[in-house]
This record gives sequence, C-alpha cells and structure tokens, in this order.
Amino acid sequence: MRTAAFPTFRKLYRKIQDSNGQQLNLPPGTYQLLTYYNYPVHRFGGGKFFVLATTSWIGGKNLFLGWTYAIVGAICLVVMFFLLCISRRNHNRD
Repeated sequence: MRTAAFPTFRKLYRKIQDSNGQQLNLPPGTYQLLTYYNYPVHRFGGGKFFVLATTSWIGGKNLFLGWTYAIVGAICLVVMFFLLCISRRNHNRD
C-alpha cells in the first residue's frame, strides 16, 4: 500500500457492469455491503466510508484538472508564439 497524496481520497473498489461490459443503473432500494476491518484507521484518526459515485470517461464531476490542462496548454501556446516571433526577428537580422 502507498501513502495517499492528499489527506482525503477515494479508491475505486468496483464498477457495476453486466456481462457485456455495459454499465448498469441501480434501481432505487436498500443495499447492503459487507466490509472487513483489514486496515485499522482509528490509530491515526482516520475513517472509512462507502460512496456511490457516477463518473464519466474523464473521471468525476470535478472539472479542476481539465481546466488546469486547458489553461496551461494555452499559456504554452502563447509562450511558443512569443519565442517564435523573437526567433524570426533575430534570424532576419543576420
């Protein structure tokens, strides 16, 4: 086991799929989950929780990472254009 990068994290336990690999929607109702206490967390003040989440092919509903990639990519394009202009100007002087 590795130490988590952030103080709170989620670990994927299982995906609900049919035999063809298609995702299924759970009908409303009461469900039970049997868990074992293999890794005690009370020593360091931790806790364990069970979360049902809907995710897409790009992850959860947090868009921070996607926006970060887009902004960093745009900044790289601006810097590249700026350096290209400087390079062309210096090349024309020779």
